[in-house]
Amino acid sequence: MIPNLSTRRIVAASAVAALGLVVVGWIDYAGTRDELLRLLRGQAASLRQTIAAAARANEAAGAQAEAQVTERLLDNARLLAEIDRRGGLTQQYLDTVAAENRLFRASVFAADGSRELSSSGAGRFCQGRGFQGGSIVPRLLGGTDTELVEQMHPTRWGGGARIAAGVRRSKGGAIVLNVDASDVEAIQRQVSLDSLISDIAASTAAIAFVSLEGGAIRASHGEPPPAAPPGVMDAPPPDGAAAQAVEREVTVAGRPVLEFAGPITLGSSATGELRLGLRLDDLRHAERRVLVRLVVSLAAALLLSLLALGTVWLRQAYSTLTEKHALAEAALRRRDRLSAMGELASTVAHEVRNPLNAIAMSGQRLRREFLGGAVAVAESDRAELEQLLGVLEGETRRINDIVQQFLAFARPPKLAPRETDLAALVGAAAEAMRPIASNRTVSLEVDVAGAGQARVDPDQLRTALDNLAGNAIDATPAGGRVRIAARSNAKEHAIEISDTGAGIAPEDLPRIFDLYFTTKPEGTGIGLAVTQQIISAHGGTIEVDSSAGAGTRMTIRLPRTAGEALGV
Repeated sequence: MIPNLSTRRIVAASAVAALGLVVVGWIDYAGTRDELLRLLRGQAASLRQTIAAAARANEAAGAQAEAQVTERLLDNARLLAEIDRRGGLTQQYLDTVAAENRLFRASVFAADGSRELSSSGAGRFCQGRGFQGGSIVPRLLGGTDTELVEQMHPTRWGGGARIAAGVRRSKGGAIVLNVDASDVEAIQRQVSLDSLISDIAASTAAIAFVSLEGGAIRASHGEPPPAAPPGVMDAPPPDGAAAQAVEREVTVAGRPVLEFAGPITLGSSATGELRLGLRLDDLRHAERRVLVRLVVSLAAALLLSLLALGTVWLRQAYSTLTEKHALAEAALRRRDRLSAMGELASTVAHEVRNPLNAIAMSGQRLRREFLGGAVAVAESDRAELEQLLGVLEGETRRINDIVQQFLAFARPPKLAPRETDLAALVGAAAEAMRPIASNRTVSLEVDVAGAGQARVDPDQLRTALDNLAGNAIDATPAGGRVRIAARSNAKEHAIEISDTGAGIAPEDLPRIFDLYFTTKPEGTGIGLAVTQQIISAHGGTIEVDSSAGAGTRMTIRLPRTAGEALGV
């Protein structure tokens, strides 16, 4: 019956494990797909923002460039007007200013609108074309404006753009300057946006197509499919990764593509419709990889199940004697351990409780006599006496609790976990040890800034900390250093106690948590055994890192979410 029962258990466990692997694999599959979709949506949102920002930057750059050119023209016109007011404006000076500032033309008009001067090479040309200063001259001569600017406009014969500015002369007439604005026009043209979209698409392999339409802008890269009719596009993704865009899955050149379509802002008042297609090849590859991992995991689980069944059969057939021997040894060890614990309880009861009771009774008598009114105490001393007696009684109760813990060492500690400020707990334990460290001229450093709330039994954890800190101080020579640090993260709480002592010998390291094992002449070998029992009951571990001459570091690791107290 036993072999059949064990076999059924192994088969059932294997089935449960296989089902668990299927569930985990499906969760991994769904999580991987969702994560890649989030990345695609985030990439789409970034690309949409980049294109919109580029369009707005084009408009802003063009406006800024036009403003700079206009201001430069006005400055030159003001300079020429001032020179003219002083009577120093000549054809040579006009030519020089036009050449140095790369002006297309510079003209000086009389009060009746006739041209008096024109920059070299432009006068004949302008005269041949009948140039009279455009609309600026009449407005300067007949209106109240002293300065005027004509916004960028195409030339009369095409092939470029111009910007003109003029000022009124002090003695009547006007000075008008004209500059070639082809560079400014190039900044504002669509070609830069086309180039940006092409560069983005060429540098990002995941982009299948980009299509932008708005106002005079028509930019496209790749071969976008026909636009979806109203109501066909899916709703926007719930996480808002591609804000203001709706998505649908399409096929482009036989490959799956996720299309994002929605409006974007191209300038101060212009909007456009952007369609962006991102390939789903990586998503499909990831799905296949997850499925392959799931199949491999199931195959491995089946193989392990078969190996487990074989192990059970072999063990049942050939290990009966070994099991009996192991049970006998375990029973003998357990009996010896219980016997040792009984002797420990008896020793603690006789050697600790009697003097502890005497201390407690003495404290009570002092409280009755000095604070109960039997003996007059100065009011200035009463508060200090009350504090000292409180410390005495509190520490007596704590030591009595420790004695109780020793007496109950043979059974697992019963934890009373509650939410505890780990920084305050570790800090209080360190401060209690500071006088001891000071007496041994050992510096004590405390760093608990990274510790958070922990669900622990603070009294038992305090006992464990006292044991470890006391051992660290005892092992540190005068002038040495002991450091106590605590920190918390999403997975665990860690409390680290390190010293600069002589370290633990390699041959002693495996036995330091054994009951009654100690290397100190006055030690009992109980402290570390109790400490390990407490930490294990919290579901935690103690890591020891020690080497001769380099000191010792002990690290307590407690799970972030501790469950029920564990027996030891």
